[in-house]
Amino acid sequence: MRSLAPLLLLLLTALPRAAGSPSPAGDPRWTDSAAQRAVLALARRAFDAYALRREVLDPPRPLPVPLREPAAVFVSAMRPDGSPRCCMGSLYPTQPDAAEEIIASAVAAAGHDRRFPPLRRQELPRLTLIVSFVARPRPITASEAARLDPVREGLAVQNGDRWGVVLSGETARRENLPRWGRVRAGAGPTDPVQWFAIRDVRMKETTRP
Repeated sequence: MRSLAPLLLLLLTALPRAAGSPSPAGDPRWTDSAAQRAVLALARRAFDAYALRREVLDPPRPLPVPLREPAAVFVSAMRPDGSPRCCMGSLYPTQPDAAEEIIASAVAAAGHDRRFPPLRRQELPRLTLIVSFVARPRPITASEAARLDPVREGLAVQNGDRWGVVLSGETARRENLPRWGRVRAGAGPTDPVQWFAIRDVRMKETTRP
C-alpha cells in the first residue's frame, strides 16, 4: 500500500503539458480484449480498495505491456439507471505509466469527487465502472464546440485554471456538451472560456470480476 498524497487529483481538472496522449482510437493497445480486461480489473481493484479501506494499491508487477506507457485516464462509476455516481481523471498524463494513472483516477473517483456524497459499501456491487483513455485535447472554436457529436467526441472547457470535461457518451444531446462543460469548469453562460475537442476510448464493465 502506498501513500495517498502523490495520487490526489483535482476534480475534473488537469494542467496542460507540452506532451499529451496520442489518439487512443488508433492505439492497438486498447483494441485487444485481454488488455481491456486487465484495465477494467485494475480499475475495479483500485476503486474498491480505496472505497472500502482507504487503501492505495501498488501497480501489478511485472506490468502488462499495454500499461507500461503514460496515458491520460478517467475512471467513472455509473448507477444501475445509467446516471453518474462519480468520475475523476486527467486530460494529460500525470503518472509514469497507464497502470499508475488508472489507480490514481480510481482512487480520486472513489474518494474525492466532491460533487457527490461519499460512497457506501453496499453501493459498490451495483456500480458499473468505465475507464476512458483520452487523446490530447484539440483547440476548437465555440461554433465548432456546438457542432460536436456527443456520441463520438467529448469536450473540455478551460475557465482560467479550472477545467470542465464531458466525455463521449455522457449525453446524446449536442447542446449538453458546452452547457455541461461550462458548469463543470465553474464558468457562467457568458464567461469567456477556451474550448477543446477530445477523443477517448471507453472500456465498460459488463460483469463484475
